[in-house]
Amino acid sequence: MDINELKKLLKKSTAVLVLDNGDPSYVILDYETYKELVLKDKSEEKEIKINNGSQMANGNGKTKETLSAIDLPQKPKEEEIEILERINKDILAIKNEIENEEKLASIDPVVDFSNTRP
Repeated sequence: MDINELKKLLKKSTAVLVLDNGDPSYVILDYETYKELVLKDKSEEKEIKINNGSQMANGNGKTKETLSAIDLPQKPKEEEIEILERINKDILAIKNEIENEEKLASIDPVVDFSNTRP
């Protein structure tokens, strides 16, 4: 998966969850969202706009377009799960490829000098 595909996913969602063997491993956020989460005052609750256009109840009978950082974890949609599984397969394939290349690089070539002239 390339960075452009991740950018497209982030435009449609606040975060992309990366699974490792079915377990959450990484969450990819756009820079502004990450910066707001890191730099926010611990005592203030921060609301983050969700780009998917859905509304959620806020507990008082009204709906709101934003969620607090505490409310971010949501059950991923089936399409998102499929995308994340593809991402994880790509990551695993790249990891295996890197490991194989490292193994090949660590093997010293054998040079046969028996047929050379003195």
